[in-house]
Amino acid sequence: MTSVSRSRNDDILVLGMNPHTQAEAEALQKSNPRARVTTLQDTPRDDQVKAPGSDGAMRVHDLRTGAGIQTFVATLGLPLTQGRQVAAAIASAGEDARDELAQLAQVWARAEKGGVIPSRLVLSGHSGGMSLWGEEGGFKNGVLTRSSLARLAAAMPTAAARVEDLCIAACYNGGETTLDAWRALFPNVETMWAYNGSAPGTFSGATVHLARWEKATRGEVDALRPDAARGLRKGENLAVWSRRDGYQTAAVGGSTADLRARYAAGHATFERYFRGEEQVRDTQRGPLREHYNTLQALLGRPEVPASERTGLERARDQTLRVLFYENVASRFQETHRSEIQRGFAALGVRAPDFSRVGRGEALVLIQSFEAELARRQPRPVEAQRLLPLLTEGLRDLQRSHIPENWL
Repeated sequence: MTSVSRSRNDDILVLGMNPHTQAEAEALQKSNPRARVTTLQDTPRDDQVKAPGSDGAMRVHDLRTGAGIQTFVATLGLPLTQGRQVAAAIASAGEDARDELAQLAQVWARAEKGGVIPSRLVLSGHSGGMSLWGEEGGFKNGVLTRSSLARLAAAMPTAAARVEDLCIAACYNGGETTLDAWRALFPNVETMWAYNGSAPGTFSGATVHLARWEKATRGEVDALRPDAARGLRKGENLAVWSRRDGYQTAAVGGSTADLRARYAAGHATFERYFRGEEQVRDTQRGPLREHYNTLQALLGRPEVPASERTGLERARDQTLRVLFYENVASRFQETHRSEIQRGFAALGVRAPDFSRVGRGEALVLIQSFEAELARRQPRPVEAQRLLPLLTEGLRDLQRSHIPENWL
C-alpha cells in the first residue's frame, strides 16, 4: 500500500452525476488495470446513503434532514468542529446532490485521519461552468455546485490537498477563470483537464478522452499538452492547466474585443428565440448555440471585469434555458401542474399545458394571465401565487425558478 507520507498515487476517484458513470470508470480501469478506481454516483434513493456505525453495522442515513446529516457525519470519525463544517457543506448542497457530496466526504475522511486517498479526481456530468448535474432520458439527479464542493474542500483541507490531477468531464469548464476557480479548491493540484466548449458524452467520446487523460497523468506529472485529445471528437475543445506551463487551449480563440463584438451582434438572434419568434431545432448547433459559446468564452477571459460579469452570467443562464426550452417547459408543467390548475381556475380560465405549446404561445398566455389578474379586485390568492412562477420562471427563465437539471 502507498505510504501515508507520499500522497502521490495513480488511483482515481470518479464522481459522476449522470447514469453512465460506471462506464466512464471502467474505461479508466481498462486504461490502467493497476490503478484503483473508486466510483461515486447517485444512490438508489434520493439523498440517502449507507455508512457503518461504531458496531460495524451498515445503516441508511437520510440526508434530507439535519438529523440525518448529523448521524451520517458522526460515522466519519472526525473531530467535532470539523464534523460540523462537513455537515454544513453537505447541507449546502441542493436536493439529490447531498448523496454524492456525502460519499465524497466518506472517501476524503480517510485522508483527514492519516490514510491514503486517490490523488486523481474526475468530476463528470452536465455543466454550464458553475455546477454539475445529471439528466438523461428518464434519469433525474440533483445539481452539485462548485460552491458546495468548495465548502467540503475547505472543511477537509488535508484531503483537498491530496488531489494532484483534476479532470472535469463536463461542458464549459475550460475557461481560464473557471479553471482558476476550480484550482482554488485544490492547493496542490498539478494538472487540470477540462473543455472550453461542449464535452463528449459517455458513449460519444468521453470514455476515449478519459483514457487519454489517464495515460497523460499517470506517474509524476506537472504538465499537460493541449493537443492531448487531438483526433478525437470534440478534442478541439480541450483546455488544460498545469503547474509548469499554465493555461493552454487546443484551439486558438479570438481576442476579447472580437468576442465582445460577436456577443453584441448575436443579441438580436437571442431576442428572436427568447420571444419565441424562432424555434430551436438543434440544441447543439445553430446561431443560438454560437451565441451561448461566445458568452462562455467571454466569461472565461480573466480580463473581463467583475462589473461586466454579472450581466454576462445572467445572459449565459438565460440563453442556456432558451436553448433547452422544450425541456424547461416539460419540467415546469410537471413540477407546477397543481399550481397552474389552481391559478388559472381562480380566474375562471382553462389551464393550458405548457409542455404542449411553443414558447411564443406560452408568452401570450402568460401576458393574458397577468392582464386578467391585474383587472381583478380583489386578486385571487391562487392566481397571485402562480404569477411569479409564470413571469420570473417560464417567461424570464430566471435561474432561481429554472434549475440546471431541468435542461
